[in-house]
Amino acid sequence: MPIYEFKARNIEDKILEGRSKFSSKESLAEQLELKGYILVEAKELNAFTDISQISIFKQRVKVKDLAIFCRQFAIILEAGVPIATALDVLKEQTTNITLRDCISDIYEDIQKGTALSVSMKKHDNLFPEILIYMVESGELSGMLDKTFSRMAEHFEKENRLHQKIKSAMTYPAIVLLVAVAVIFVLMVNVVPSFSSILGGFGVEVPIFTKVLISISSFFQSFWWLMIGILLGAVAGFSRYRKTDSGRHLFGNLAIKLPIVKQVTRNVITARFSRTMGTLMASGVLIIQALEVVQKLLGNIIIEEKIDLVIEDIKQGKGLSQPLAAMKYFPPMMVSMIRIGEESGNLDYSLDKAADFFDEEVETSVQQLTSLIEPIIVIFLAVIVAFVILSILYPMMSIYQNMSV
Repeated sequence: MPIYEFKARNIEDKILEGRSKFSSKESLAEQLELKGYILVEAKELNAFTDISQISIFKQRVKVKDLAIFCRQFAIILEAGVPIATALDVLKEQTTNITLRDCISDIYEDIQKGTALSVSMKKHDNLFPEILIYMVESGELSGMLDKTFSRMAEHFEKENRLHQKIKSAMTYPAIVLLVAVAVIFVLMVNVVPSFSSILGGFGVEVPIFTKVLISISSFFQSFWWLMIGILLGAVAGFSRYRKTDSGRHLFGNLAIKLPIVKQVTRNVITARFSRTMGTLMASGVLIIQALEVVQKLLGNIIIEEKIDLVIEDIKQGKGLSQPLAAMKYFPPMMVSMIRIGEESGNLDYSLDKAADFFDEEVETSVQQLTSLIEPIIVIFLAVIVAFVILSILYPMMSIYQNMSV
């Protein structure tokens, strides 16, 4: 369905501008007329007129966008507004272009009589499975407003978790960027200057100075090739991570590497607890909840182990015993789940466990960054020291010869 950027005017000469999906300009004009507006201008967007229509340039829908979407949807529905009208309001309020186009598609489906959950399933690349599953449950129970309110809280907590990790990793990323920039400047500007000076004296330079000069010459002559190799490596790395072997490799590294395994463990534990708690609070059966959670953990090794947990539960075991047998989740979380099972408040115990491990994520990420930062600084110091020594050694030889 084409996307139109339009401008319309009402009888009071008020201008309405926007963009939305419609089957044709005529359909767009009809929808605007229902709102009391006359279409003044409409332009169909495509890859040539709008770069955002190219998939790689499309704006990503983040967890924060989903949290805002669910919160606004819940508020509108609680006011007694019909779903179609609520979607019509939301598509005007949403600032994320990709999500706004998606809401327009859902709005069109609702107008044709399609259920909200069925329409959202068509956009499962944007909406996580937990949201689609919860919306389906909310439709069956008639509590769609409460469902979106609960999902808003879920995504708000998930967003806070993301922000903790992002803020903690920002400084090491900046230090690494500065390190790369310093090395590039040394190789392209500083070393060639000293190389020409040394060449003017015609002295024999040591092997490590020759190596430095050769590296610098390569930087100057083939900088475009290095950028191409770097971009190709990033693209290849990204593609490989999505393959089955890549997911297994990086999944294993994430849970076994000494530096990152604690962060991974806390993140997965917090995500598992929060998602399970959200689903079970809505009355979802434990096996169905596990099948949904399994796809959201972000680590294929743990996801495959959840299959064993599901099989144990089908054989009559509770949740805590199979999780303990995995020997991955922290004993504290397993204990809280056991207490929740015994007291009949499993969803509450899971929610409290998620809150606790959210804080543990922040602590473990700070510990990780405290290890990464000195490693980057030492790496940069070694490179700079090598460059300085490679330059100073022959310069000192020249000075000594001149003194003699």
